[in-house]
Amino acid sequence: MPHEQWMTRLADDTEVVVAADGNGPSPLGIDKAIAIVQSRFYLEPRAIQLIAPFLKGRGSWRLLTIDFGVEALRHASEFLMCFAFVTANTTLCGTSPYFEVGFALPKQRPLEDPVFLLTVRTIVGIPFPMA
Repeated sequence: MPHEQWMTRLADDTEVVVAADGNGPSPLGIDKAIAIVQSRFYLEPRAIQLIAPFLKGRGSWRLLTIDFGVEALRHASEFLMCFAFVTANTTLCGTSPYFEVGFALPKQRPLEDPVFLLTVRTIVGIPFPMA
């Protein structure tokens, strides 16, 4: 049975997921993944800027996954960046708040630079009320 998607892990344990194409990972997915991984230190802060207002308190954001696979397609995104919030003096765990930020490309004119639209796609594990 062929895979629906393929995954690799970067040196910092961030997972990168690409869709399958036949019996291997999609060549287009690999090309996109390489470009985004090379740009992640520009893109990550923009995604965090979008989700940071959801949580108050001390802690840090941890990028868990960059997804170009099935989940990205399900959310009508070119890719998703999936983050967990790790509160100060704790470690990442299954109950850490989790966010998926979708990066979508709107229709553009041929010579325009690409501009991503960022949208929060999934939020899990936020205690309510948010104070």
